[in-house]
Amino acid sequence: MRAARLWQGRNDLVLEDIEVPEVPPGWALVRVEAAGLCRTDLHLMDGVRFTTRFGRDYTVARPRVLGHEIAGTVAAVGDGVGSVAVGQRVAAGGRRVPGTSPGLHIDGGFAEFCALPATHLVPVPDHVSLDAAAVATDSVLSAFVAVTRAGAVRPGETVGIIGLGALGTSGLRTAVLRGATVYGVDVDASRHGAAEALGAAGCFDDVEALADVAPSLIVDFVGGATTRTALDVVQPGGRVVVVGLDAHDITVDSFALVLGRKSLVGSLGSDHTSDFEEVVRHLAAGDFHPQVEVIGFDDLNAGFDRLRRGDVRGRLVVRPAGPA
Repeated sequence: MRAARLWQGRNDLVLEDIEVPEVPPGWALVRVEAAGLCRTDLHLMDGVRFTTRFGRDYTVARPRVLGHEIAGTVAAVGDGVGSVAVGQRVAAGGRRVPGTSPGLHIDGGFAEFCALPATHLVPVPDHVSLDAAAVATDSVLSAFVAVTRAGAVRPGETVGIIGLGALGTSGLRTAVLRGATVYGVDVDASRHGAAEALGAAGCFDDVEALADVAPSLIVDFVGGATTRTALDVVQPGGRVVVVGLDAHDITVDSFALVLGRKSLVGSLGSDHTSDFEEVVRHLAAGDFHPQVEVIGFDDLNAGFDRLRRGDVRGRLVVRPAGPA
């Protein structure tokens, strides 16, 4: 099968022919009909080490097939699998078994076939695009969880969303669906109209402007200096959730944090299959409409070059195995 692998000493992907993976007990083989490109892939390609003091290591071993936003059709199942069946449309947004993150610990979705633990896979209704389902495993799911779990958004409260890219607009839409009054912030004013069409009550080009609407929750999809400002302008007793990794270090005003009894929380993906099942229900109901651009599998590296330049609106998707 054709696959795009990251090799030692390179910061691009090499298209080559490799063997179709075997399917261990409890796993399933997915024919990959859609795989999204993510900035996390870029970080891995550039050799960034995502490690923590408590032993979570997000460094990729090479060679590795990258790609963690995966959707397709089940081609085979291993012994003991009853949650999905051959021929079923699925996306890899379910609970991750530790040490089995695709594109990181195991080979991912930039290949015609991908073997995954069956617990990763969530059925996708026939009328939901697999392109949309693939990107929803990350750009929608991560934003959804940041707002609903980490942010614990409540109906009727005022919410600020910093960064109106693919994740930020998904977070904004999530807060609107949960009954919040939502304001967006992005230095690129051309993104404001789309955010307002999704339900934003208004948009600003400066985080400081959120002080005028007094949000009790701010979700920062940028990170860095924006987080410090968010902590300053959020209401006393309010929450700031950080998703964006644009800066490695964040400096905060400890007086604003402590005297204001404010909370600062990080959010990364989801550990609950029910989160993605709810996202899929929203996709099926038409509540989310991920902006997707399909590019050729041979154009994968060119797509990542566009990501590096910031020349992408929405999400890029490749179809390694082509549509069914």
